[in-house]
Amino acid sequence: MGSRSSMVSRSRWIDIGAMVLVMLGLQACSMTPSITHPDTAETLPEQFDGNHIEPEGASMGVTIVASDESVAQWWQEWGDDRLNRLVDSVLAANLDLRMAASRVLEVQANHRITRSAQLPAVQASVDGSRQSTPTNAGATGGFSKSIPGFPERFDVETYSASLGLAWELDFWGKARAGSRAALAQVLATEADFEAARIGIISETISAWFELMDLQEQTDLADDQIDLLEERLEVTRDRYRRGLVTSFEWYALQQQVDEARATRPLLDAQIVAARGRLAVLLGGTASTVADFTGPEGAPLASGAHIPDELPSELIKARPDVMAAAARLEAARQAIGVRRAEQFPSFSLTASGGTQSSQLADLVNTSTQRFWLFGGALTAPVFASGARRAAVRAAWAQYEQAAAAYEKTVLSAFQDVSASLAVFSAEEQRVQAVVSAYQTARASHVTARDRYLRGVGTYVILVDARLNELRTRNALSSAIRSAALARLNVYRSIGGAWASSPDTPSSTAINS
Repeated sequence: MGSRSSMVSRSRWIDIGAMVLVMLGLQACSMTPSITHPDTAETLPEQFDGNHIEPEGASMGVTIVASDESVAQWWQEWGDDRLNRLVDSVLAANLDLRMAASRVLEVQANHRITRSAQLPAVQASVDGSRQSTPTNAGATGGFSKSIPGFPERFDVETYSASLGLAWELDFWGKARAGSRAALAQVLATEADFEAARIGIISETISAWFELMDLQEQTDLADDQIDLLEERLEVTRDRYRRGLVTSFEWYALQQQVDEARATRPLLDAQIVAARGRLAVLLGGTASTVADFTGPEGAPLASGAHIPDELPSELIKARPDVMAAAARLEAARQAIGVRRAEQFPSFSLTASGGTQSSQLADLVNTSTQRFWLFGGALTAPVFASGARRAAVRAAWAQYEQAAAAYEKTVLSAFQDVSASLAVFSAEEQRVQAVVSAYQTARASHVTARDRYLRGVGTYVILVDARLNELRTRNALSSAIRSAALARLNVYRSIGGAWASSPDTPSSTAINS
């Protein structure tokens, strides 16, 4: 008899195991549609519109090496230790980056939560209860007194220890699609973090160059005011002697007043620039002093930007990567909504020991129990809500596809425009450098003539003023060129490395 019972029990477990294996095998189904993503990035021109096209067969002099250290720290191309320390400090202390990093951790945790739906949930429980009820109430109240020796109270103790398992079989791929959608959101958020990082770096470099230029303009403005005042004294003396007209005297007085009026504005702009840097550093204006000095920004404009850059570089832009990841998340969401239209299968199981005596709870030979069950839940009527959810998911996918295409096209135009502006700013710098060198040579000539007693002091002062004005224009031109170069780095995402034989820009002697 015992052998027959054992055979029946074994047969039951075989049937249960076979059912579980069949259900596991059927989990290969998936409701996620196979959609070809927009090929906008593949149909773009090979080079950006703003490139200077070299002769056919010329070497592009560029290597796409996203993991190269020089690519990861592209701001070091300017070769200024103060700027390098400033950017490193901002990356370590910026509050916006801290929030973006926390957002990445949040979506990573959400992905782990979503992924857990694919696996069984196991729960352990230990229960103990004691119940004492009178027998003259409830169901026994009508006959308890008529039975001799019937107890006055019922005392019941129950103890149990068990492990429970619950598992919704992913027959239609709902949990897998949800996990993949959550993973795509993780990738999109990580790309958002990189975009925020590049934006913070760009804002830091822009504010730093602005501050350096303002400090340079302040020094030049002080020199110009001193020279203008000196020139005004000479003109006043010459007017008294009848050598110049009052019109020339008043015109020069007006220049002095205008220079004095604009000088305080430079101080206010310096305070504002330091404040922006302080916020980026997560501190106050006093923290900026460690990264600035009496000297201005470097006159070298950094490493050479190749004349040709392949348009495929935009694939590494964080915003393009984020848009592609969100497009994939929208595709997987369709699979989730489709799977919700079909029945769901779940398995439950539990086993352990149960006893009315705490001491017998560990006796697994006689007090054990087990439970195994399965359930099928099928949607019957929901007023079309599930079909509407699928249509909404498709609409969201179409929106994500359009957003991806727009992001790619905008990125291409962004890089093209930044390259065109940078080319124009470089030409402007060369023109202003030529004007500055001419003005400087004129000042040297006027000084030599004055020292030899040939030239006049007025000509010497005017030559020096002209040199200061062109030097001021050169400082602004260098700043604009540096910001244009920065915009190229930002628009491409820093995802290129110059080849070792690529020439660097030559510093301009001051």
